Amino acid sequence: MRRILLVLALAGALARDARDAPPTSVLITGATGRTGRALYKHLKEDTSLAVRAFVTSAEKARTVLNCSACDASEGIYVGNVTQPATLAPAVAGVNLVAIAVGASVGMPTSLQKAIEFDGVQNTVAALASQPNADLSRMRVVFCSSMGTTQHDPPPPPREGGSLLFWKLQAEAFLLASGISSAVIKPCGLVDTPGGKRTLLVGHDDTLLSTSPPIVPRADVARLMARALIGTDADDRATLRFDLCSKAGPPTADLDALLRAAQYSWARPA
Repeated sequence: MRRILLVLALAGALARDARDAPPTSVLITGATGRTGRALYKHLKEDTSLAVRAFVTSAEKARTVLNCSACDASEGIYVGNVTQPATLAPAVAGVNLVAIAVGASVGMPTSLQKAIEFDGVQNTVAALASQPNADLSRMRVVFCSSMGTTQHDPPPPPREGGSLLFWKLQAEAFLLASGISSAVIKPCGLVDTPGGKRTLLVGHDDTLLSTSPPIVPRADVARLMARALIGTDADDRATLRFDLCSKAGPPTADLDALLRAAQYSWARPA
């Protein structure tokens, strides 16, 4: 009986500790973009998380993120990934970052590089350079793009042109950074409801043959969230994979999908 009482007391103490523990801080860059706002909305539903948004405009944040003060008191940080100093306040105390920022295909190549490549470098450097940073507890999930196996990607409207080159460089940097990371490379993004289609994972642009090669942003956001805040080793494995979808039964088990995204030799037995 004494042992049972001790177990119950310990369980109660652990439960109280879990309730009293401060929420985990998560930062989303590009949070007012169409994929970023879907991810922000999804993560805000998890009460164990303190979700921060890194945005270039407080006014746009007020419109699409439904903030009031739209400042740090509400987890909204205004800055630009091309300006490293503006990232420091946003990453202070943060271990988890979702990168959903992206350049426009119509921008000059120099600006594409500044956002897609330099911006990812700046974000990761700010995260890792915090005082007393513990890289072993950090995780970054990056929304990139399919199409990067092409030597000279077609320009818009067919594909992303030079944007894809800089996304590829950002992927290589992130995976070499020493921080646990996942690179999700979606096919054509569409603004349709998530949770309605069969999600497909693969590598090396083989899914570009999917007809049509589309995936809802809401599903990309769901998978980014799961890859970011997974609780076991498989959920938080270092990953780089393509993501697309097809008509069919909705994919509900995102953990199984992330395991399938690993190369066959890396999958758990």
